[in-house]
Amino acid sequence: MVQLNFRTKKNGVPILSKNEIEEIAEIVMRDYDADILEEPRSLDIDHFSECYAELEMDYQDLTNDQSILGMMVFNDCRIPVYDAEENKAKRITVYEGTVLIDNSLLEDDQLRRGRFTLSHEVSHWFLHRQIYKEDKNQMSLFDFIAAPEKQPIIKCRSVDIESNRRKELVTDDDWMEWQADYMSSALLMPKKSFSKAIRKKFKSAGIKNGYYKMGTDFEQDLWAEVLPYELADIFDVSVTAAKIRLKNLGFIKDEQESRQYSLGLDS
Repeated sequence: MVQLNFRTKKNGVPILSKNEIEEIAEIVMRDYDADILEEPRSLDIDHFSECYAELEMDYQDLTNDQSILGMMVFNDCRIPVYDAEENKAKRITVYEGTVLIDNSLLEDDQLRRGRFTLSHEVSHWFLHRQIYKEDKNQMSLFDFIAAPEKQPIIKCRSVDIESNRRKELVTDDDWMEWQADYMSSALLMPKKSFSKAIRKKFKSAGIKNGYYKMGTDFEQDLWAEVLPYELADIFDVSVTAAKIRLKNLGFIKDEQESRQYSLGLDS
């Protein structure tokens, strides 16, 4: 697995722009499978997680209401999960490098969101594991059973995954969730191959500019509304994820905030 270097704050939280995350994702993908940068297709995220990132996967009922969809475990510890049969919390032992995914994402209509959630957790591993790195030889039994606020894990809420909501990024946790979500998009829909797929579709639709502005033409507006669905099928992601990627790469411009999604040119 490639070694990554990037700027961090004193506490280890990365300082990364969108472009820098794009570059990191491309470095990782080029090391894993360079062809995926050239050919628009689905990433085998399970193989990538287990064989490249060398992570273990586990599915649990993480909460009783699916408010937490994934967790990334950075050091051995015990954590609470939901026991559906007993309708109460129970503690389980988890080990460094374990990705926990909520069982609800195994449902047929949630599989694509499950792929994105797994990619989101793997992104935490690439970007944030140095923050939680500890010397196991100096850990005590108390450290292993650490209090919830000291547990070496990141819990990812449903509102932080595939999020298109406008949120002010204030805390370190806010920034880390944004970083993991952006990198997840860049891993599942690499900029190079995603752009290649878009250019091909633009050409077939007769669009000569590098972007399409909603409201320009009624028929092409309809085409632009269908575009995220086609891209979602190519990359095996949710339509929401495809729309967000279109926004971040600036291929569709919509200045009307009342529309389903508003896309700018900032990349």
